[in-house]
Amino acid sequence: MLRFFKTYYLPLLAGILLSLSRLPLYLGWLVFVAFVPLLFYFKQGKHTLKQNLISVLIFSLAQIAIVFYWIGLVTPGGLLGIWLIFTLFYLIVFWIIEQVRHRSAALTYPIFVCALISFEYLQNFGETRFPWWNVGYSLADYTGLLQALDLGGMSLLALLILSINYLVFQLSLGKWRSLIAIVLCFIMWLAYGEYRLRSLPITRHSTKISVMQPSIEQDEKWDIEKYREIIEVYRELSAKAAQNGTELLIYPEAAIPDYLMLSDQAYSDLIDILNSNQLSIFTGFPHVEKAPADHPQTHLYYNAAALFHPYPHQPELFYKNVLVPVGERMLWLDIFPVLWKLQFGQANWEFGTKIPRYAFGGKEFSPSICYELAFPHYMQRANFNSDSQEHPKADFHVNITNDAWFGTSYGPWLHGIMSKFRAIESRVQIYRCANTGISQIVNPKGEILNSAPLFGRTNIDAELYTCDVIPLYHKIYPYPWIFVCLTAILTIFSFIIPRRAL
Repeated sequence: MLRFFKTYYLPLLAGILLSLSRLPLYLGWLVFVAFVPLLFYFKQGKHTLKQNLISVLIFSLAQIAIVFYWIGLVTPGGLLGIWLIFTLFYLIVFWIIEQVRHRSAALTYPIFVCALISFEYLQNFGETRFPWWNVGYSLADYTGLLQALDLGGMSLLALLILSINYLVFQLSLGKWRSLIAIVLCFIMWLAYGEYRLRSLPITRHSTKISVMQPSIEQDEKWDIEKYREIIEVYRELSAKAAQNGTELLIYPEAAIPDYLMLSDQAYSDLIDILNSNQLSIFTGFPHVEKAPADHPQTHLYYNAAALFHPYPHQPELFYKNVLVPVGERMLWLDIFPVLWKLQFGQANWEFGTKIPRYAFGGKEFSPSICYELAFPHYMQRANFNSDSQEHPKADFHVNITNDAWFGTSYGPWLHGIMSKFRAIESRVQIYRCANTGISQIVNPKGEILNSAPLFGRTNIDAELYTCDVIPLYHKIYPYPWIFVCLTAILTIFSFIIPRRAL
């Protein structure tokens, strides 16, 4: 048992430190030392495949148990699947790092940084995508440090964090010059943050936009007997918003518990709220269309949203582009059609392909639904995807979500703080509307202007701030592929160069 502990306590310690840095405990600074135990683990010498497998199982389990346990509240099988998938990913990363540094100790730093950044970046792609592991999210409480996001996004934060970890590791080995490098790194990082917070040009507008947090319990939301009660909650909160001068009111994801565009009753109820309060409403709802003859099912189902006005018009529907693996759609249905027959409670929504721009009050906003907020490349496409000469960039962004699934766990907080990161990356104000919370409004500097408490039933609003700055990150946001390529090159190179003593 003692031998087992000596071999694997370092990955366990790293997993615990990294996990504690992610939670709202004001321990984000731990991320700057969380990877040091892993560097000592690699320094022990090359491990067997079995040892690395046990290490990554422990390292991943620590994060699953402390940070991501709430996924099991919705899908225990999904939580197990995420643990196994990330164990596989980390196993590859551990193997690459050990393979390269075992050939040349001089390559320890570049492969350590490149492999882990590649791991984070590649989580954004494929049907198993789940980019919640990114180490940069540990800095959620440090708005000044987050300003660097407009230069290089999450990968730049990871580069800085991992570099500081490596320097701390070197410092622990008695290499005191590393302390100078650490101090200089923080001075430049903090100086840029202060510069951006003080000088970023933002413009205040009188446009009145409010976010509704109705707090409809998940087990009541789709109960047909509760429909009228739910609509009355919306009606009451909408009336309060109108009395407060709101011009645009944002409802959450799937707020209307019916196929809105196909239900006379649901559509009539929404139009009545619009007309009686003379305000526009952006809301989420499910949508269904007849499927083509060659489709495995008779109908196509979408997680949809649209902007509705109190005057006659035909709303443009937005279909969610990025679906939650298994939770919203079974994996690889196009490759393995037989999987259509598997049913674990998922909806099997269809993927949307377009991101419309909605015009309101002389401004334009881009939409996202729930999980899409976690994807920087999606948000870049949404906020800058326009042929408009007057609005080459969205004036603000609207994210709607449910989050009722996760109760009082850390899930709603972990999801909500992503608004700060995406706002800075694009320099747009984000209105985040969550059914049960945490709803919030974040300005282009990443500052939270207003928020609603978890399970609070209320409206929140804040002045709209726009920013005309086009961040450097938008111009270079696919650049993390450089780290992926370097990882591949260093791995291949490790098989060619002669082994050097460590």
